[in-house]
Amino acid sequence: MSTQCYILTNNPLVSAKYPQMAKHIGHGVGAVLQAARDEIHLGAILINHPLSGSIGIGETPCKSLLLRGRRGALDMASLKLIESALEAFRQAPPGSRELPPDIARDFQVIDLDLLDCAVKTLSAR
Repeated sequence: MSTQCYILTNNPLVSAKYPQMAKHIGHGVGAVLQAARDEIHLGAILINHPLSGSIGIGETPCKSLLLRGRRGALDMASLKLIESALEAFRQAPPGSRELPPDIARDFQVIDLDLLDCAVKTLSAR
């Protein structure tokens, strides 16, 4: 994998807006966090904070994370962030209730907006 940026997400709006960058992880927020941790262990760098926004990690049904491609060395700052997010996710009450479609879409829109902000910072660098 090159040093290009890419997205791990379970949000269909993100996958649709960024089809060239997004890798869809279809098993919930925990799976996205785990996949990001795996990528970080392989040398990827986390660009956006996994606990961004004011919605608790156990409350949102979707999560999108922007990473910079593998560079070979383990980035300890990224590892600490993702491990902290995973711990917060494990401690959060399970969010197993089914959301009405309009509320689920609201969460998707919020996640997309947060990701858009992270993507915009790339062009400002």
